Amino acid sequence: MLTHCDFVYAGENAKFQMPFINLALVPEFGSSCTIPARAGYLRAAELILTGRSFDAREAAELGVVTRVVPDQNLLATATETAQKLADKPPAALEACKRLMKRSTREQLEQAVKLENEEFSAHVRSAEAKEAFTAFLEKRPPNFSRMKEPAAVA
Repeated sequence: MLTHCDFVYAGENAKFQMPFINLALVPEFGSSCTIPARAGYLRAAELILTGRSFDAREAAELGVVTRVVPDQNLLATATETAQKLADKPPAALEACKRLMKRSTREQLEQAVKLENEEFSAHVRSAEAKEAFTAFLEKRPPNFSRMKEPAAVA
């Protein structure tokens, strides 16, 4: 969801993760489109395909967050930005956002559609059942018993 925000401020101790693969799922909310667009394919692939966590500094380097601020300044920074925006002409703000997002809108809509189709299939899979069960049982999942063939692209 963060990649759809106009501004994302992170406290210096914030942690991030794209856990889709760890749950035997696929990205959603257009992440398969927005993360590679921000971070580049190679860096996005590492995050999405490994599901590893990363800190606020790396999130800023990847373009996932606008700025990292001290934890105690997080709310004040967000509030200050919101106030600055509230003082701007609303129609012009809306037009600026529309223009900036126009070039990628169709690609994002297509990504969301495809993600929803894949997500629907994977959420009911044996892999997802094992991942969810393992999570609840606080153990690592064991996918070696899965009979479903893995798709390779």
